[in-house]
Formats: sequence, structure tokens, C-alpha cells
Amino acid sequence: MNSSVLYSGIDALLYRCQGAYTEATLRGYGSDLRLFEAWCAKQNRASLPAETTTVAAFIDHEVERLSAATIKRRIAAINFAHRMADLPRPTAASVVHLALRRAARRKSRRPTQAIGLTSEILNRIIDGLPETPAGLRDAALISVGYDTLCRSCELVAMSVENLQMPPGGEWSVLIGRSKGDQAGDGRTAWLSPITVDRLRRWMEAAELTQGPLFRALHLRRVSESALTNSSIRRLIKRAAEIAGVETVTGRGLSGHSMRVGAAQDMLVAGFDALAIMQAGGWKSTAVLLRYVENASTRALHERRWQSVRALSAGLY
Repeated sequence: MNSSVLYSGIDALLYRCQGAYTEATLRGYGSDLRLFEAWCAKQNRASLPAETTTVAAFIDHEVERLSAATIKRRIAAINFAHRMADLPRPTAASVVHLALRRAARRKSRRPTQAIGLTSEILNRIIDGLPETPAGLRDAALISVGYDTLCRSCELVAMSVENLQMPPGGEWSVLIGRSKGDQAGDGRTAWLSPITVDRLRRWMEAAELTQGPLFRALHLRRVSESALTNSSIRRLIKRAAEIAGVETVTGRGLSGHSMRVGAAQDMLVAGFDALAIMQAGGWKSTAVLLRYVENASTRALHERRWQSVRALSAGLY
């Protein structure tokens, strides 16, 4: 089996899909499909079209080293390839369903949750940042991420043009196409006065009037290009280290930590699920509950106890 032919076939299939799917989605599908085809080549099996028994055997093989969620993602990629090639989908067969059930029973489905960058941690980190271009940018980015509950991919996509900056009024930012908004309807997020101050200081220092809002720096000079998702994760970890945040907490922070922390803070403050979903652009309560499940349990229990005591006092 000629792997170069297979790889060019994947490229051709993905090329047809450009514009209909995000680049990140197509990259993910491409990576999973190449892994599947490489396994099929070693097993001397066809990958496109793939037999149902081939897909089931692939699942049983992958369960030894991968999580159930990762396996389901790879099966989704295989399903996608067959659909785009106008071929019958092998993933709908009972033998595949049973293999997925076996994988789910052997592996925990519980995903690893990023540590929430709550207001308490956020303020500690920002207070420790230096008054340098990198420090001003990082303070603005972390604050905007917290206020808007944005994903890292949404932060890197922000531009100066997305900002609404009325003189003497409250600033807001338009969040365009996102993971939960493939149609690109967008949503408007408002910025707190302290975030506006941090953002203004960064923009003035970087002399930004248009283009990407959060940019890379080279030798302290502002680049024309935007930050990447991975660079946001690194700068947050670096900022936490500078601020002396506990090692375990600092290592658990990611590009999603501002989004997670803000949702947790809103829950502790008494906001209901609908308000949090609207603020963060969530479409599913199940996903939201996973985000906020690690909120400060002590604070939640204290609120519950206060409510119970107040209710009990009114009864006697």
C-alpha cells in the first residue's frame, strides 16, 4: 500500500472542504485520518473505504493507549472522510458501536479540566507583571479573556476593528465566529473599566490603530502578526510563575483558564446557568456544568448554609 498516495488523497479531500469548515477542524481531521491510514497500512487493510471490522479493530487497538474521548474523535474523522468521499459510513455498524462501548467502559470519559483563572488568581498574576510591552500586553489579554469568557482562539482572532470605544462610554468587543458559533452570528462582550484601562495602555504602548489586537513581540518590538493559541498558554503560565503562583496551580493554567475562572466566579456570585451561558456563548448546559464543577465548593457551601440558616430563623 503506497502511503504517499493515501496522504495526497487526504489532502485532496480536505482541500475540497476549505471554507466549509474551520482550518483547525480540518487540521484535526487530517491528523486523525493519517494515523488511521498508517495503522491500516501496517495491518494491510483498506482505509477508504474501510470495512466495519477494520474500524472496530482500530478502536480495540487504540483503547490500550488513548482515552475514550480521543478514540471517539478519531472515529468522527473516519466518518467525515467517508461522508466527504460519498462512501457508506462504516462507523454506523453495530460492531463499531460495541467496540466504542468497550472502550468507554475501560477508559474514563472524564476530561481533564483546566484550572480556572478566578479573579483572586488573576489579580495576583497581573499585579506581578512588569511595566514592559510584554507585561502590558499580557495584563490586557488576561483581563479581556476574563471579562469576555473567550476561548484562546477567539482572543488571537480579535482585532482593533472589533472594539467599540465610544468617547467617555463603556467599551465592548465583538466576538466573531467561534467553536460554538460556526455560522458567525457573533456576540458582544462588555469590558470592565479596569480592563479598558489595561487595554488602552497596551494599545498606546504598541501604537495599535488597526489589525490584530494581541500581537507577538520580537526583541520587545511589536510584530504585525497575532499571537497563536499555544503562545497564549505559554504567556499565562509564565505570568503565573513571575507572580509566584503555586506551582501546581500555575502548571494547570491554560488558554481556557480565563473562561473557566470567570464562569466559576459567576456561579459563586449567584448567577444562574442561563446568564453564564449567555456571557460565555455556551449552547449546552452539560458543557457549562463541566466548566463550573470545580468552582470554590467552600464558597458555594457557605452560601447554602447562610440560606438554610436564614430560612430556619424565619420558621422559628
